[in-house]
This record gives sequence, structure tokens and C-alpha cells, in this order.
Amino acid sequence: MSRRPPKAHSKARTGAAPGLPSIYEGPEALTALLTRAGSAFTAEEVAARFAAAQAAGEPRAAVIPALFEAEPRFGAPDEALRLYGNLFGLWERLLAGRGPHDDAPEVVAEPPPLPPLPPRGETPGNELPAGLIETAWRWLAAAPPGQVTRLRHRFTNIQPDLAAWLDTAALLESGLLAATDLCFEGWMMLELAFGERVTAADWHALRELEGEPPALETTQPAFAAYAAEQLDLLEGEDEAFTPEARAQVERVVSTVMAALTAALRQPS
Repeated sequence: MSRRPPKAHSKARTGAAPGLPSIYEGPEALTALLTRAGSAFTAEEVAARFAAAQAAGEPRAAVIPALFEAEPRFGAPDEALRLYGNLFGLWERLLAGRGPHDDAPEVVAEPPPLPPLPPRGETPGNELPAGLIETAWRWLAAAPPGQVTRLRHRFTNIQPDLAAWLDTAALLESGLLAATDLCFEGWMMLELAFGERVTAADWHALRELEGEPPALETTQPAFAAYAAEQLDLLEGEDEAFTPEARAQVERVVSTVMAALTAALRQPS
């Protein structure tokens, strides 16, 4: 099964999200994005820091957090995706021997068309198929940020107990976004696979499961493989994502997927 390029799920300070494109829109756009997020650096100053870090063999994840004195602020998830997409794009340009100005596009290229999704609710049984997981993450990676944001809002609205439980889950900051993303993606894939059979997870069921949830490999084995690969990628991108943080994320995702799977209605 092919996979997307490495992504980091850690919170905005490390900078990534599912399917994050590396697109550089030019120094003016990047400087404006940095200013809105609370950074005092310009695109040229960031380019100089990136170049020095690359010469010293430092990883990208060690440089980007230092661009902000405090936690970056964003008016919407789309702004975070755009800022880090530009930062990643500038890093790659410098690696390729190009500067922050030469050949910088004035307009971001049109994204490729969304891959088609299978018909909703036509999967038998209770387990997510590997092929559907592959199709779903590719769709999420290519979907316009606004469309994904609306889908996230729907997730919160129709899974209120789950959303409230996630807010109370014991998670280190470096694993917070990873857990949230994987739980959202798992729900979206279940909705796609099982349609109206997916019901709301119950708060009490989540609390009962959280102490010792069943292994994700036994509840949703194909999703377990997907989640493990994403967490492997995050470990390689973010030094702050420690084994302790990963264990917390795995426990949270196992709890959520077990609760959602147990809440599936039986086929009529």
C-alpha cells in the first residue's frame, strides 16, 4: 500500500497536518502569514535561518518552532496549513539550491481533482478494508481545506461525547494533534464504510474503555497499520514526539475506535 509523504501530527509549533502540501507562494505571502501567526521574522530571515540549519545538518523540525516566541496563533485551520506548507516549500527550495525569490510562483497551482470516494455505507461486516482506508486518506489529502474543516465540524457535532472525551484525554502536547487527527480520520473512514450504521460513541463507554482499551490491531486491523505508519512518520519528523507521547496517542485512538466499532448498528 502506497503512502503519502511524511507528515507530522504534532501541534502547530512543529507544523503539519494530514496531506500538507509543500507549496511556496513567495516571500511576500510567507512574510504576511508569519506576521499573522505571531512571528517577528520575514521570509528572507527565515530563509537565512533555514540555510544555516541545512549547512549544519539540523532537521527542519528543530528550526521551525524557534520562529515563534509563543504558540503560533491562527484564525482558522486553513491558515496553519498554508503557513506550514509555505515553510516546508521554502525549506525544499533551499535544499535544491534555490532562493526565496527566484522562480517563486505568484499564484499557487490549481490542485489536482479529488480522487473519487466509494459509495457510502456499502462495506459488509464491522472492519475497515485497507483499500477504503487508502482511498479515504488520499481524498482527505487532496480535499480543499474548507471542505475538510466542514467535515471536522460535522464530526464534532454528531459525536459530542467523543469530542468532549477527547478534550479530557491525557495527552502530551506533541501528541495532541496526532490523536485528534487519527480519531477524526478513523470516524470519517467508518462513516464512509458503514454509513447510517455509525452511531454516536457514548461518554460512559469511552470512560470504561480508556483504562485498558482493546488493541487497535484486534478492533480495526487495517486502520491500526495505517495509524502505526503515520506515527512512525511523526517520530521521524518531531523530536518532541517521545515514546511516552506515542503510547498516549495509541491508547486514545484505540479507545475511540473500539467505542465507535462497538456502537455500529447491525446490518438490517
